[in-house]
Amino acid sequence: MKKSLLVLTAALSFGAAAAQTTAPATAPQVSTLTDVPAGHWAKDAIDRLVSQGIILGYPDGTYRGTQNLTRYEAAVIIARLLDQVRQGTVPVESINTETLTALQNAIQELAADLTALGVRVSDLEENAVNRDDFTRLEARVEELAAANGDATAIAAIQTQIEELTARADEYDTLRGDIDDNAAQITALNELTVLLNQDILDLQDRVSAVETAQADFVTRSDFDNLAGRVTAVDERVTGVATRVTTLENAPKFSVVGALTSGFGQLSLVSGTNNFDITRLTSRTPVSGLLGDTDVTTVDTTGATAGVDRFFNAGNLTFGIRATNLRTTTGSIIVNNAGLNFGLTTAGNVANTGSVANLVQLRSANLDGTIGGQPFTVNYNGSANAFKFSDYLFNHSGGLAGPGVVATIQATTLPLRPTLTVVTGNTASPALTAATGSTASQGTVNYFGVRAAVKPTETSNVGISYAQGNRTAFGLDYNARVSILTVQGEGVLSAPNILENNFVAGNGGRYFQNADRAFYTNVTGDLGIVKFGANYRTIDSTFTVTDADGSVIGNAGMSTSNSMPYSPGQTGFGAAAATTVGPVALGAYADRYTTTTTSINNAGTAADATDDRRQVVPVSTVTGFGVKAGAKLGALELVGFYNNTTRNGDTVRSADNLGNAGMGIAGVPRPMTSTFGAQLSHNGAAENALVRNLNFTVGDAYFYSDPLNEFYAYADYSTTVAGITLQPLVRYQLQTDRLINDRDGNGTLDDETNNTIKYGIRASTATLTGLPLQPSLYANFVNRITNSGTDFGVQNGTTTELLGQVGVAFNQFLAPSATAKIGYSYYQGFNVASVNVGTGDNAFNAASNNVYAGRGAESGKADGIYAQLGFSGLTANYGLFRYTNLLTNNESVAQGFRVSYNFNF
Repeated sequence: MKKSLLVLTAALSFGAAAAQTTAPATAPQVSTLTDVPAGHWAKDAIDRLVSQGIILGYPDGTYRGTQNLTRYEAAVIIARLLDQVRQGTVPVESINTETLTALQNAIQELAADLTALGVRVSDLEENAVNRDDFTRLEARVEELAAANGDATAIAAIQTQIEELTARADEYDTLRGDIDDNAAQITALNELTVLLNQDILDLQDRVSAVETAQADFVTRSDFDNLAGRVTAVDERVTGVATRVTTLENAPKFSVVGALTSGFGQLSLVSGTNNFDITRLTSRTPVSGLLGDTDVTTVDTTGATAGVDRFFNAGNLTFGIRATNLRTTTGSIIVNNAGLNFGLTTAGNVANTGSVANLVQLRSANLDGTIGGQPFTVNYNGSANAFKFSDYLFNHSGGLAGPGVVATIQATTLPLRPTLTVVTGNTASPALTAATGSTASQGTVNYFGVRAAVKPTETSNVGISYAQGNRTAFGLDYNARVSILTVQGEGVLSAPNILENNFVAGNGGRYFQNADRAFYTNVTGDLGIVKFGANYRTIDSTFTVTDADGSVIGNAGMSTSNSMPYSPGQTGFGAAAATTVGPVALGAYADRYTTTTTSINNAGTAADATDDRRQVVPVSTVTGFGVKAGAKLGALELVGFYNNTTRNGDTVRSADNLGNAGMGIAGVPRPMTSTFGAQLSHNGAAENALVRNLNFTVGDAYFYSDPLNEFYAYADYSTTVAGITLQPLVRYQLQTDRLINDRDGNGTLDDETNNTIKYGIRASTATLTGLPLQPSLYANFVNRITNSGTDFGVQNGTTTELLGQVGVAFNQFLAPSATAKIGYSYYQGFNVASVNVGTGDNAFNAASNNVYAGRGAESGKADGIYAQLGFSGLTANYGLFRYTNLLTNNESVAQGFRVSYNFNF
């Protein structure tokens, strides 16, 4: 047993050492055993066992190499080794089958010896007496000795007692040893089962390896395969490089589109032209059989009495290029495109010239020059650009061909962005006299704008523009700490000799130039926001006339984004705070309306005495405050406003100064009112009910007293796949001072009330039904009465609009659609019936549907249909208009066929 244990321990220990690459984290530090001399043939092995924690030595630091190994010591050594196997310090796979078998046999042998020892202990337990028995026996012996005095017998008994005591001591020692090793014996037995399973697993793995050995490749075959893989990898790398090269290489493509259409809308009976947009708005044929403006008639063309024709055919194609660059890479074009269109050849205005058959419609270019981004865009019909709010604002497009080029010098100081524009136009904004819609031929225009960034939060732009005028501009926007400063200044003068710098008339230029200037300063302290502004804008900067037509203007603009209206000089301030639920706001504004003109002091042939003249018209002053509570997007406030014109209190005045600057939020600004208002913004992030908007308030106009109560709301939701958008409005105006306001001898009572209600409903495509239909229905009704009466009576203004329709989204074929609808509108005692004055049909904030109160009455209705298939659409409509005062009826029909194909 001793020999087998020693051999087994050495085999396992050296196998464990060979399997380890690093010393176990829990291994004790190697100590020197005092009785193992240096150079001894077993010293290395003993040191290795000590370093592995298998052998620790005796407490006195000795190894006692010549002493016999007891079974207890062998059990401890094996237990330590098995603990390392269990913890993974010594992987089972690193121990061969023979060693595992020897370990199993040793454990079984040790277990058998311990079992035999247990039998001996049991025998001793059965035949042994305990110390209590000894004590009682000694006490009895002493009693006998005292009684009989037989010293010889007593000595014999005492000897027997000592022998029994020795045997009891031996028993106690043996029992303690067994108890001390009981846990290790149990662990050894459990580990024996695991080792048996590991042996079986290893035998299975060996068998599997032996079975698969026939499929193993030789080392030479493996090396050959590795070489082939390396060659393939090199080829893949080469292909990837070529793909990258191809991806970065210039690419060219051709795209195009074919669009064609023909149609006509005309009266088939009657003589009254009328608007059909009121019937077709919010339907599938909106804008297809007429325009999108409810204020103009649709049944006649640009020339009175001529039918409206839709005749359009267009074939466009374009060439696209990407990844173009110079050999040095200093100029890189990321994208480039040329877009052409075909036009009908013919005599141009009977001049004998023939239009080009192929025309360049647009072109675009973007990339970098020396790493600086640039863009170039050309448009042959509408050049879109904007310098600032008051100068060269053509964000909607300037008629005529033109080019816009920009470059961002991001590496230069202040990171300037340069924009250059040029082109030719006949737009009245650049060719007509100031305030006129009459174009005076064409003009070449040119402009340059340089914008710099002094800081990350500031921008400054300088502009030069030339058309029929010469203009200079400066705009700025800077944020410094809590303050933001924004503003603009423009000088613009007509291109005449008296204003020409080159001719030495720079002084006259500055004297005669029209001016626009404003600056805003706003601040945000968190709970407090405030702002102030100053502005002076000549009336000559007005972009459109009362009919919405573009006119000649000092800013040479066709689009209007001016924060302050032209024709005023003024200043204002505003502040607001929200502290918890408390909402406070205040504003003050003052302006003088002006008209700007040229004082023609000299003769028509001599303009040397002409002077720019600004004439004040009236002065308006207003202020207002609010105070109340705010919960999320729900606000309840009381308010007070006061407005005067030339010192006299008035009900209201034009809000030319943007009173409140979007900060104060005082209801009814630039009026003379006081009252209270409760409102909720359903579009706000903190809305209490998403998509619910409502306002309820009461305002008393104390100048020419009038009280107005108003309540209106709209909501949008989807229920069971149906989108519902209801609205409701009620307004009551009560005249508190009935008098002769017009001076015609008749008392004027302005008391009136209006109720308006409606709903829009639509479904998603009902895919589970045949033809996959979707439906819509729109309805709105408005009733306005003089006085406080409800209901419809003589003199009541009413408007009613109803629209219904159905669309079959898979009509006989997957790509075919069919849509049909009907609309009806009637108005009694309205301002206009053949056309509208504005589209407020589903605007809860307005009393009107399409027109205000008046003396006309009429109705219009129509049916329309649309068929579609793979880019081809055919539209038809039949419309009728009846003047209910004259009973004159007019009928119009229209159709429009269009086809779109992209390639």
